[in-house]
Amino acid sequence: MTSGGSERIRFDWRLLDREDPFEIDNGNRPHLHKHLPDDTHGNPVPVGPEDVLDVYLYGDPCFFYADDEGQADWLMVGMVPGLIICVPLAPPKHGDVRVCRPIGIYRVSEENKVRYLRGETDD
Repeated sequence: MTSGGSERIRFDWRLLDREDPFEIDNGNRPHLHKHLPDDTHGNPVPVGPEDVLDVYLYGDPCFFYADDEGQADWLMVGMVPGLIICVPLAPPKHGDVRVCRPIGIYRVSEENKVRYLRGETDD
């Protein structure tokens, strides 16, 4: 897959395992705790790997192209109770097309929040 005329080949998020889609290890686990998104009052909200899976399984996720210059292919945007978060997703280290590597958890940009609430996804 390419994004907007770019030569970058992105993994196909549609092939991810329906129950266990994430490759999480000591390399990316710290990054899933490092950037705490904040709520509407500016208070940091503790999130972690379990929230990434919750977004994928229950948060009605949308997938948007990540910047071509970064490690992530996609931004998965979805909801955990009371919060919409953004999870950059990179290709797996071991080539299994059924998994990917979440490399952070962030507060969603206003633009992507609006797109998520409209139900948009990049193809």
